[in-house]
Formats: sequence, structure tokens, C-alpha cells
Amino acid sequence: MQIAVLTFDGFNEIDSFVAAHILNRLRPKGWRAFITSPDQVAISMNGVVVHAERRLDFASEADAVIIGSGIKTRQIANDPALLAQIRLDPTRQLVGRNVRARCCLPNSGCSKAVLPAPT
Repeated sequence: MQIAVLTFDGFNEIDSFVAAHILNRLRPKGWRAFITSPDQVAISMNGVVVHAERRLDFASEADAVIIGSGIKTRQIANDPALLAQIRLDPTRQLVGRNVRARCCLPNSGCSKAVLPAPT
């Protein structure tokens, strides 16, 4: 299972790093989580710099996608060009998100398919 952990500038470290760490514990079972970002580098809300392992278009190929949040979540949700790059297919992908990241889903193809689950 290939998993995209969507990570944007201003990200919350817990959303991205903990999710990727826990999911990557299942590598022996064939699971692999990747920090996925529209840019080569993302800077967290606390200044932590992370290099993307995959570009944003990987989200459309992944078997599962986790959408994190952060201090720029509303900016991301209001960026139609950025949101247009996120193409998800809830009929073949598992999609999870942090509660605050729900505003990033309306144009992604799965806003109605993802049931809210507080994290």
C-alpha cells in the first residue's frame, strides 16, 4: 500500500510525522507512507524543514491519502490552483484527514465521500 501524507507549508508536525511514522512501521507488510508536498521543501508551523519524498501529483496514484492541517490550512483551501492538483478517487483510495483539513476537500473529488472522524 502506497500512502501519500499531504504536507503543506505551515503544516502541523504531528499530522505529518506521526502519521508517516506509524504507517511506515508496516513496511514489512508492504505499506509505505511518503511525505507528499507541492514543493520540494515544506516548513512547519514551528519552523521544521522537511524535504518532500513525493510531489503532490503522487496523491492521485496512492492507495491511500492522509491530509494534514496547519496554520495555513485556510490559505490552501482558498487556492484553487493548488486544490486542482489534488485529484482523489474515493472509489479506489482510502482518504483520511485531520479535522481542520476538511476545507481542503471540496474540489478534490471526495468531499462527500469522506466521513468526518476527529483526530
